Amino acid sequence: MRQLVILSSLCLAAQAACGFQAACADEPGLTLASPYQAPSRWGPLQFLGPDTLADVTASVAPSVVKVEVFFEASPRTGPKKGRAPENREGSNPARGTGSGVILKPDGIILTSNHVVDGASRITVTLQGGRSFDAEILGQDKFSDLAVLKIEAHDLRPIIFGSAERLRPGDWVLAIGSPLGLDHSVSLGIVSALGREAKGLNTFGARSGAVKFIQTDAAINPGNSGGPLVNLKGEVIGINTFIHGSAQNIGFAIPCDVASDVAERLIRFRAIAHPYIGIIMADLDDSVLQTEGLPAGTQGVLVRTVVPRSPAYRAGLFPGDLIEAADDRPVKQSDDVSEAVRAHDIGDFLRLKISHDGKEKVLKLRVEQLPDDAVNQ
Repeated sequence: MRQLVILSSLCLAAQAACGFQAACADEPGLTLASPYQAPSRWGPLQFLGPDTLADVTASVAPSVVKVEVFFEASPRTGPKKGRAPENREGSNPARGTGSGVILKPDGIILTSNHVVDGASRITVTLQGGRSFDAEILGQDKFSDLAVLKIEAHDLRPIIFGSAERLRPGDWVLAIGSPLGLDHSVSLGIVSALGREAKGLNTFGARSGAVKFIQTDAAINPGNSGGPLVNLKGEVIGINTFIHGSAQNIGFAIPCDVASDVAERLIRFRAIAHPYIGIIMADLDDSVLQTEGLPAGTQGVLVRTVVPRSPAYRAGLFPGDLIEAADDRPVKQSDDVSEAVRAHDIGDFLRLKISHDGKEKVLKLRVEQLPDDAVNQ
């Protein structure tokens, strides 16, 4: 018999439970087998108890680590290279804090690339206080993920779930070291799926290669690289950044993307991303009006062409319309992005375009995304 745990002291009494049963019996289509069984419409809440969140936290915490980074810096210039650290402790601008998750028992750690990029020294602290120096095993600026290695054994790896069945409203927990506060836990929900980081669309075919999970679980500087987990204790995302001008608008890389990138970094140390060097805009009503294009125009608009990029050398110009990629019609910029990502470095991509009202076909050689093309 499944029992209902209701967060009200009034329902602890048998009379109150029987009264609840009677009230539910009066509701059409709602029946209870016993005074303590939840209505079917309550779904997962009928299994939620007073220790649920604490139990989830306890199961995940041993697989979450604190990542501290140190930069060679002077008081005036700050870190010599890489991004500024996530968290500045005291007046020392050359020290920062992030989070990470254990991938393998032999000391393989996943974290955010912007946490460790350019660091002269990295330390990883496990639950319980043991600290180890870490080296960067592989890093990928495009996805903002990095893999570290520490000399430790018999660690507890994090368990990855799947983001495919996530829905807005699903409960999630964020665990990490915000502002250096080890193993802090915050509760929230999945606010939205498929979010794009608009500030990153200055490289490659389009920044839409990563569609983020939006959450209202409190995330602060230092949470980057830490897990966003479901109530099963499975990682469904890696916390990455927050909307600085708002409250509780945070973003996480979906676990499916994070685990794939991590495995490739472990094997190859780096990932070569295909690149043609354009920024595009979908033809919504505002773009059509601004560009003076007739309603019903098909394709995507080229906003910017990066100098000396494959698109630049092939003769693509701002204002051109891309109508097809590899002979497949283009309806939105994601279609072009997918066509680019389907190619290996050195392959040729065919684009059918409209230039000043005249149609032509361009042949672009796909190149590797340069590091300086990634706006971090």
